[in-house]
Amino acid sequence: MILFFSFRGFFQAWVAKKLGDHLPERDGFLTMNPKAHINIFGFIMLLLVGIGFGKPMRFDSTFYKNKKRDTAIQILSGPAAGIIAGFAMYAVYFILYGILGRYTGLYSNNIFNYLCLIFLFGTQIALLLTVFHLLPLPGFDSYRLIVNFLPYNVYRKFYVIEKYSMWIYIGFLLILRIPVIGDFIFNYLIAYPANGLMRLIQLPFDLISKLLP
Repeated sequence: MILFFSFRGFFQAWVAKKLGDHLPERDGFLTMNPKAHINIFGFIMLLLVGIGFGKPMRFDSTFYKNKKRDTAIQILSGPAAGIIAGFAMYAVYFILYGILGRYTGLYSNNIFNYLCLIFLFGTQIALLLTVFHLLPLPGFDSYRLIVNFLPYNVYRKFYVIEKYSMWIYIGFLLILRIPVIGDFIFNYLIAYPANGLMRLIQLPFDLISKLLP
């Protein structure tokens, strides 16, 4: 979880710098140091309810060559970072369990199995958090992407909503705790899409596994 938020924040800052915006770098986000990315409240929520968020990052789109396009690229760097992190962790899991365990017989070693599960669960958590951040909640990736392409006079109306983003976030988490309704929302908006991403990530590794002697 800590690795996910650290890499996500670092990758977003790196993409912003490549686009000409050095503000995230000056704010200290261009690092993998967890201290720069962990939001205490978001981390507590992650431990309590399984869903959280990192420290908010400031951007300055005035440095972009094409404001709308480059802002969209910067926003999409968030989910891209989550998918890259998930892919990398599953690759490590496959190397350990699918190759090393397969040819050395380490399957019978409990410590080895626990190590493999850490990377497998890490992949699942990264994809769940990636999908969660794609929900159209104020401050989240898809919300920012939508308002980025809205006319300014329309966006001003949404700006009022953004002032209550934290309360909206807490309210959404409370809805997820409601029996039946919360399960339905979580499954169809978060879990099922994350499982779809998981299957896509597994495809090349399944092919490699079939080619191995």
